[in-house]
Amino acid sequence: MTPNDPGASAALAAAWAALTVSLLVVGASALAVAVAGCQPEPASAAPRADWDDTRTPTCPPGEWPVEKGCRPAETAFAAPGGTTYHVAGSDPRADDRNPGTAARPWRTISRAARAGALRPGDAVLIRGGVYRESIRPQSGGTGPEARVTYAAVPGERVVVTGADRADGGWVRQRDGAWRRPWTSEALLTYTYDPTFRREVLVAGGQVLRPVGSRAELAPGRFWREGSDEAPTALVARFPDDRPPEAAGLIEVGARTVLFSPQGANPHAECGSAGTPGWIRVVGITFRHATNRAQWGALCAGSAGGLVENVRVEWTNGLGIDVSGARHTFRRTRADLNGQLGWGGGCRGCLIEESAAVGNNWKGHDPFWEAGGGKWVGTTDTVVRRHYAAHNGGPGIWFDGDNHRNTVEGSLLVGNDMAGLMLELNTTGTLAQHNVIAATRWRDWTGTGILSQAASRNALVHNSVVENGGTGIWLRLDPDRRAPDGHNAVLNNLVVGNATAGEEAREMSVQGETPADVRTTRFDGNAYGRLGRDLFRSTFFVYPAPQWEADFRSDDLATWRRLVGGDRGARLVDAGERHRVSPPAAVRAGAPGTSAAPYAWAGADPARVRAGGDWRDAPPRPVWPR
Repeated sequence: MTPNDPGASAALAAAWAALTVSLLVVGASALAVAVAGCQPEPASAAPRADWDDTRTPTCPPGEWPVEKGCRPAETAFAAPGGTTYHVAGSDPRADDRNPGTAARPWRTISRAARAGALRPGDAVLIRGGVYRESIRPQSGGTGPEARVTYAAVPGERVVVTGADRADGGWVRQRDGAWRRPWTSEALLTYTYDPTFRREVLVAGGQVLRPVGSRAELAPGRFWREGSDEAPTALVARFPDDRPPEAAGLIEVGARTVLFSPQGANPHAECGSAGTPGWIRVVGITFRHATNRAQWGALCAGSAGGLVENVRVEWTNGLGIDVSGARHTFRRTRADLNGQLGWGGGCRGCLIEESAAVGNNWKGHDPFWEAGGGKWVGTTDTVVRRHYAAHNGGPGIWFDGDNHRNTVEGSLLVGNDMAGLMLELNTTGTLAQHNVIAATRWRDWTGTGILSQAASRNALVHNSVVENGGTGIWLRLDPDRRAPDGHNAVLNNLVVGNATAGEEAREMSVQGETPADVRTTRFDGNAYGRLGRDLFRSTFFVYPAPQWEADFRSDDLATWRRLVGGDRGARLVDAGERHRVSPPAAVRAGAPGTSAAPYAWAGADPARVRAGGDWRDAPPRPVWPR
């Protein structure tokens, strides 16, 4: 059955009702991953976590869910035969010279990270508190049954921060600003663009926005006096022009890396061979790193990392660097980072029930590298039930030599440029059962799914609705950097797009036969008029039945006939806002149809289910002023 069959509306409504947009909180699905080389941890015992909390409420305080129920934290994280060590920074008995027992705990997490401090199968249990340190584990595990674990005590809030207290030393200036001499090391960058600057200033938990000159100072902003090589002071106006003593706890960034395993070469990049692997991180919040763009505040190591219920937030650059192999990230958030939430190159990895919200608050160019996540050189990896929203760039972006990856059951809403972007020799991608909505127009695109210099990908059973520009655009790469085409675009819902009052540029559909292109349901979309603000054709169909070739034209009537739908489409003038009321079956329906997943390398053999309306997603966060 296709969406154009008489019974399609009822099937669509039933299927969408079976989906949950709280796809982020579904924790016990035990779906098998059929991607070569990807062997994630079993999901059968994963808890149903409150998505706005890194803690897991299904077990009593101090216990953690394991395969057969709950277990006290003292024994839940160490492997059989392993030892549990303790860190309690606020305990007056804590001292790094202690043996690390519950009665005589270590004071810092870094004490556990020393070479030889933990052996494969050991765990370090961390009591609640704020830890101002950079954790560089020098020893790892040997496999999935013998990891080294760093875990917060369940129910206690552990924060690792890159910032130090800076309450004193502020002197009022004549213009009303406050000045404090620079006391840390220089934070070098490779450009004079102030967006790339690395200083971090926090007042009362609010990250202040850096500016490029003193003249730009305003409440909630700060300026670094001096050069990158020789900084002399920080000059700030605190939120609401409060004095320092009334602005809350004031902190200044001092550390670039918050968690990253370190081998013999301290300068090795994240995920490099020779750095420790098989490390587990549970329940910790990382924030306020002074990292530059493209540098991750958190790295899971060379291979086999397991990162669960972790937050990485409010860093200066990249939140989580996924580089390495066979990592699993589960119920982990990368929110409100300066450039990117997620990034790097992962081989045989799994990212599930995770999120990226409000990233790129510093305003990096999203056409360069910014937004929810950008993967490069990633293969045989699954991104499942992921929530990417309100990012200053694409929600999920595969850019550069990515092959055989799967994105499924995810919600990508309110991002800039594109919800899902496949680019530059990205091949063999399966995108199935995703909801991609409300993408914001940026310069020349606000596309739901955008592909360029990418080929042999499959877009099936997705709902692409109410995006600012085109729903699906298989763009011919102007620079011809890699082949385009040979895609399978089947059984999607593409409804009510081009709401931003801009042109649709090109609505695309592609398959192996003329019948394939009629399996996707188009309805209520808007298209700009060729010859006004458009510079290329509006519609692309391959293959078109008359010529068994392709159709690229601005002929709306022929487009409707070839795809067998889009009867509610209309042409709009530039700047004219378009608002559609999709058919009831679409508003209540499901991503794609109720058909089984498309047979494709990396496809999950089980149905991926989500549910509800994408409008129920959390609102856009408040970024720094």
